[in-house]
Amino acid sequence: MKAVYHIKSTVTGSVKLKRRKIAKALRWWLRENGFEFSYSYSCS
Repeated sequence: MKAVYHIKSTVTGSVKLKRRKIAKALRWWLRENGFEFSYSYSCS
């Protein structure tokens, strides 16, 4: 099963990623720069 990561923010809009490391890096970048975001994932 593969996980799909969903990240929503005002800067990037709605982003769907399949790679965990890229999703983690994007969340880190948003947090470091003070942007609010929502994050979820689903397995398919």
